[in-house]
Amino acid sequence: MVAEVDKVEKSSLETPDKTDGATVSGRTLKDLIDGFSEYGPQDAIVSFVKNGSVTLNYHGFLSEIRNVAASLLSQGINKGDNVVFFAPNSASWIISALATIYTGATVVPIDSQQNDDVIKHIIEDSSAGWIFTDDKGSKRLEKILPKSGAKAKSKHRIVRLDDDEVAESWKKISAASKEKAEDINPQLLKLTPTDIAVLFYTSGTTGTPKGVPLSHTNMLLQLDEVISKIDLLKPKDRVMLPLPLFHVYPLNTGLMAPLLMGLTIVLPRSLTGPEIMRALNDGKVTVIVGVPRLLRSLYQAIESKFHKNEIIGAGFDAAINYCLGMDRFFNLRPGKTLFAPVRKKFGPTLRLFTCGGAPLASELAYKIRAIGWEIGVGYGLTETAPLVTFRVPEDRDLEGVGQAIKGVKVRIDPLAEPDERLDKDAGEIVVTGPNVFAGYKNLPELTKEVFTADGWFRTGDLGVMKHGKLHVIGRASSTIVMEGGEKIQPEDVEDRIAKQPAIAEIGLLQVDHKLVALVMPDMKVIGDQDVRAALASALKVASSNLASYLQVTNFAITKDTLPRTNLGKIKRHELRARYDQAVAEEKQGKGASKAKSAESLDSNDQILVEDPAAAACLKWLKERFPEQEIRLDTSPQLDLNIDSLEWMHLTLELVEHTGVELTGEAVSRVTTVRELLSEIVASSEGGEGAVSPIDDPDHYLTAEQREFVQPLTGWRIGAAETLYNFTMMVMSPFRVQAVHPENIKDVPQVIFVPNHASYIDAFVIAAALPKERVKNTQWAGWTGIAFGNPVFSFLSRLSRVIPIEAKQSIFSSLALSVSVLKQGNNLVWFPEAERTLDGRLLPFKQGIGLLLEKSDVKAVPVYLDGTRQALAPGAFFPTYVPIRVIFGEPATGSQLAKEGKGKEAPERIANALQQRVLALSKEAVNKVPEQESKS
Repeated sequence: MVAEVDKVEKSSLETPDKTDGATVSGRTLKDLIDGFSEYGPQDAIVSFVKNGSVTLNYHGFLSEIRNVAASLLSQGINKGDNVVFFAPNSASWIISALATIYTGATVVPIDSQQNDDVIKHIIEDSSAGWIFTDDKGSKRLEKILPKSGAKAKSKHRIVRLDDDEVAESWKKISAASKEKAEDINPQLLKLTPTDIAVLFYTSGTTGTPKGVPLSHTNMLLQLDEVISKIDLLKPKDRVMLPLPLFHVYPLNTGLMAPLLMGLTIVLPRSLTGPEIMRALNDGKVTVIVGVPRLLRSLYQAIESKFHKNEIIGAGFDAAINYCLGMDRFFNLRPGKTLFAPVRKKFGPTLRLFTCGGAPLASELAYKIRAIGWEIGVGYGLTETAPLVTFRVPEDRDLEGVGQAIKGVKVRIDPLAEPDERLDKDAGEIVVTGPNVFAGYKNLPELTKEVFTADGWFRTGDLGVMKHGKLHVIGRASSTIVMEGGEKIQPEDVEDRIAKQPAIAEIGLLQVDHKLVALVMPDMKVIGDQDVRAALASALKVASSNLASYLQVTNFAITKDTLPRTNLGKIKRHELRARYDQAVAEEKQGKGASKAKSAESLDSNDQILVEDPAAAACLKWLKERFPEQEIRLDTSPQLDLNIDSLEWMHLTLELVEHTGVELTGEAVSRVTTVRELLSEIVASSEGGEGAVSPIDDPDHYLTAEQREFVQPLTGWRIGAAETLYNFTMMVMSPFRVQAVHPENIKDVPQVIFVPNHASYIDAFVIAAALPKERVKNTQWAGWTGIAFGNPVFSFLSRLSRVIPIEAKQSIFSSLALSVSVLKQGNNLVWFPEAERTLDGRLLPFKQGIGLLLEKSDVKAVPVYLDGTRQALAPGAFFPTYVPIRVIFGEPATGSQLAKEGKGKEAPERIANALQQRVLALSKEAVNKVPEQESKS
């Protein structure tokens, strides 16, 4: 790449010899679709559904596209017609959209988060007659679209993508075709590269969105000249597409590019943490098409796992910083080895992220690289289809966005009014090339404004060229670009919010990649009310019909008017300093709003918070956000700063803490903690997303976790034998004796339920059991000890210990335990979940009750007599005293449930076992006759 300055002080960026020959050779997207026949048996789309996944190979994929296309043609679709798509990602969406393009018609994707007025405008402006949607979309359209005729029916043809059984479904329309798919070609009008393939609507916020028509040439340029020729994607790649297809980046770069190469597209069921992880692991994903906000959420999910333990978290941070330094200063990637176990656990096949839609912070890019993954970054706009430049993974200039793609020229035009805060060579980025659109639909005046006199497209972005690479440094306009790729015109949103009586002035800005606000309250309206509560309520009301990315996630209160120019416009470059100052001042008076006490809750709220799942969620929230006052009317967005993408890793934590998995739709309904608890309760009672780790343990386990229950193989068998012999030698001075071994002699599989008084308890049980039973026994071990360092982790794996997090991940712990039992193995489970410090038996947790409630495996209570004296809490050296392991009589869960006290079966089972172990302890005090022991 070279940088030049011409006579009018315009710098340009282009690749030498790359503008010539960059054509699509008269091809259209229809030619791309016909090419699918070359990939016949290969997987085209893997769609994850509630219980598993559905796979469609290229042969079936192409057949479906041609069937739908034939049907559309026979039912009146013509070349140039506009067809709206108003639904979430799905295989049926993709098939129907490509079929539309195949006929010569134009796809018009609509963001489902737009308000009704915007949706109505897009449908009317595009003159679309056909609309492909789902159940939720069709219900909205009933209210939005005008009715006509005697029975007041919509004049639009509504086709359902989510239900094959309704009369107007995409499947039935396809089947109703009078023409055979193989006879489709003679019907089709000849498509040309200049025909419009897709019509996007962009930057509407609360105002009128602009129609951006993109031709086949616009779309195909990057596919032909970039994606398939820069060695970014590999022949065996499986590409996960979590981003909505109503944006050009996921549609063209994320969908069309992999399909051009015959790769597999993986569609997660929803954008929640558990569903992303399920698709990533079960779909064997190698590439994720993402935006910065998605990458940040994924990184935070990994980071939060390590920071559950302060020491481990500090070690993780140190390792990341070490890898950052080695990468930045020495071009070395130690993270590829150091963090290999992390990558294996997170996604064993994942190798690459492609990122676009918004600027990717270099610090985040370095962290992703530090873990050992690769990142490819693109820059562009909807109007450029979208790629303008691309930074390949090998490019270490993480501040820049790479070089112009082949066939595209980029130039930096000087600003009309120079800004002293910017680099002297900075200016507005302007672009020309076959990828640039011809102009906005029905907006000729606006089209003139966005093109220069010599025909270059004005991006509205500020940039500078360094060493032949483009660096984007901001916006020439006030537009805010979020990490999710959404563009926000702040004036539109501010005007809407400012209509609330409680708000005198408001200024929007982006802080830590989130939309926040600086608000001046109208005290005459608020009066004696709590100021923050009144403003939060006003913001909630104002945002009720706005898309999620337009909703303010946090705000600071100022008593002073906002900084403005003489013309009354907000001085946006001063907002951040004022916002930070207001936040600091507000913290000094923190605690003005008081939470409801338990006594002040109404009866419905009291019932809600007493539900076990809701109580677990509330407890988790207080631990997760210790600096916040958690109330039932706390807003996850406004008070806890949780945006739509951050829910992704938070839903993973919710599963671990409450055992309840919320669907994306359930999350979208949550605006307060009260509503979150209600969704948790509904799901735990069998509603959306409800699933039990007892009934379906695999749902909670990653591929790596499942390895804990697999038999040892290879050299590990010999190593485990050596470890066993060493353990027996270490235990021999304690003269371990088994008492009542006849209680377990004829029971092939049991759950041992011992008291926990010392760190040597597990070794003592192993010494008291016959060797053959030890081989078929697994041990529940607290991760803080058993997996607290690499040495302990290695030994625990050889001993077949399963990791238990009694306070953090009880449901994955239960799932592992159930898997152990399903393998036919014995299990040692310490029901107190912690070691007693004074020798007295602690209450038994209900986890053992949950395990036994639906299992036929018998439980054997065990009392360990003498282990506390042998190695007491705080002691570093053992005292060699005799130790006895007293085995009680085995019992089933149903027997124990009848025997114990409590409201629910798991509680009764746990209490019954506690009483049995307590009885064994009294037997030990009475000095039962010692039986012959195997040690």
